[in-house]
Amino acid sequence: MRSLRSRLFVMLLAAFVAAWAVSLACLAFAFKRDQSGLRDRLLADIGSEVLQSMPGDVRELSGAANLRPRENPPSGADRHGHSLKGRFIFQLWIKPRRDMVVRSPSAPAAPLKPDLVDGYAQRTIDGEEWRVYALSNTDGDVQVQVAKPVGELAKEFREWVLFGLGVSLLMLLVLGFAMRRVIHTSLRPVVALRRTIAVRDPLDLAPLRGGALPDEIRPLIDSFNQLLARLDRAVRNERQFLSEAAHELRTPLAALLTHAQVAQRSKTPEEAQVPLRQLVQSAERSARLSQQLLDSARLDAERSAERTTIELADIVAVVTHELDAIAAHKRQSIALDAEPCAILGNVDDLGILIGNLVDNAVRYTPCGGRIAVRCLPAGGCAQLQVLDDGPGVAAADRERIFDRFFRVTGNHQRGSGLGLSLVARIAAAHGAAIVTGDGLDGRGFGITVSFPLLPAAPIALADACLRAPALAASAGCLDPIAETS
Repeated sequence: MRSLRSRLFVMLLAAFVAAWAVSLACLAFAFKRDQSGLRDRLLADIGSEVLQSMPGDVRELSGAANLRPRENPPSGADRHGHSLKGRFIFQLWIKPRRDMVVRSPSAPAAPLKPDLVDGYAQRTIDGEEWRVYALSNTDGDVQVQVAKPVGELAKEFREWVLFGLGVSLLMLLVLGFAMRRVIHTSLRPVVALRRTIAVRDPLDLAPLRGGALPDEIRPLIDSFNQLLARLDRAVRNERQFLSEAAHELRTPLAALLTHAQVAQRSKTPEEAQVPLRQLVQSAERSARLSQQLLDSARLDAERSAERTTIELADIVAVVTHELDAIAAHKRQSIALDAEPCAILGNVDDLGILIGNLVDNAVRYTPCGGRIAVRCLPAGGCAQLQVLDDGPGVAAADRERIFDRFFRVTGNHQRGSGLGLSLVARIAAAHGAAIVTGDGLDGRGFGITVSFPLLPAAPIALADACLRAPALAASAGCLDPIAETS
């Protein structure tokens, strides 16, 4: 049963029916017990009235007097308010001579209570069960015996049960209809909200209005609205990203076409060398931008990448070694200082992070410059530092360099503005903190990424080495020929 309306209706109705059945059983038991006592009290009252209605010389009468009252008095109530409805018989006996002087027309000739002892008894008379009560006068010589059929009690009980069932069923129908209307009315705002969502435009991420919703459902709508808000921000970011990515790709593709056309118009191979070198550099820049776009898309898709305990120093050494060729091409020196630092992370993502940091330092440090890459434990953290003695980044721009497609103004190097945004996102996913500052000897630029440090554990370098080509490719630095202008 998937319908909330049907589920509520059935559960409420079942609970009411169960409570009604228990109450009816308890009432039936109490009624049957009370009716038994009421029957005995009724017999006692009838016997007392019959005895008091007899003349004072009744003991002088004999059975030959043939005194017989009419069959049954009209239906009514006795002096105590007890109903006189139904059959009853009585006999009046003179106890000393065991002579019956008065009896009702349908009463048998034999004593209703043969022992003539006062009190109640259960007798079978003419195949029918009767309840008998015997009562004597104060002298004990005159006794009246009154009897009523036991079956009439069961009949009255059945009549009461049938009447109660009829009333209860009517009440049940009324209550069921009322419950169904109440449930339908209560869930009407939910149905209206469902219809509103069904006809919405797929890209309409405006918050849902749930003012008329029940209090139990409003938190669900609030959570859904929060999800819509996050989804709206994500869609806007993706639209902006796609727009900016298309713009960024348009420039290197146009440069590729221009350099190719210039090379094509060259008259000699020597004349074509310059546009061909520029063509290679533009192709490398396009490849690097495409790789970074793919890395960014992968980070968006993989919200929870698999993480294991890895040795950060090994990955730093492998990635830095892959960039030595580019640094040597620009006559740069890279000083590596790496100590064991076990952290919890994803090897591919950390390779992208380290590759982009070192590649940026190599790219923006002038020829003959110095770069320092350090991986050291400090204060319960594994600190990854990349420092250079290049032109540096102005203090006003240091917070914005981690935004997508942001490039520092006045810099002659042409980057995509994606590398450091990937660094920031990977660091945040690993619970790491990023601090920017000056580089070597108070000049240049430096970045410190602090990862939560795990207890030292032996991690094989082979695994990182096997991933080295993928890490270097993520940084866009497999080819030693890099853009230098």
